Amino acid sequence: MRRYESVIILDPDLPEEAREGLFQKLSDLIAQQGGFLVDTDVWGNRKLAYEIRKKPRGFYVRFDFCGTGALVDELERNLRIDDRFLKYMTVLLDREVDLEALKAAKAEEEAEKAAAEAAESSPEPTATTADTETPEETDTSDETAPETASAEEDQTDSEEAAPAVAEESVAAAEEPTETESKEA
Repeated sequence: MRRYESVIILDPDLPEEAREGLFQKLSDLIAQQGGFLVDTDVWGNRKLAYEIRKKPRGFYVRFDFCGTGALVDELERNLRIDDRFLKYMTVLLDREVDLEALKAAKAEEEAEKAAAEAAESSPEPTATTADTETPEETDTSDETAPETASAEEDQTDSEEAAPAVAEESVAAAEEPTETESKEA
């Protein structure tokens, strides 16, 4: 199976519902022909280099899919028939594709995306009130502020120093000792 990329320019005056219907139609066509849709990348309205059918702008979308030559022929036939598509171009990306590895990578990517969306939608309980208050609101005396700051600085300094100490000890362990160097 081969991997292809089709860049399609649609009429910019199409409403969102019509565009979504066309994207779904093309996705269904790829699935019906035994292909696998890897990615749909919507670029949006862009200025054209030259006018196409008296339109200075076009709506760009990119389809990344795997399939056969027959799938590409059928896809391009459908793009030629429909006047809502201004231009299209299909390019061969890879002659031999490991479809199972590609599907696994896409599934992993979608899982990461879903986890990121879930993390954004469910706020974690944190002490944000202490972070957002100004020092004048939290401190009642000027004497405690310098001590708190120095304790925080000492903690960050020790955290930064810990990796450096670990690196030095590893480097020292790798160097030969005096007795080892004399024997060699």
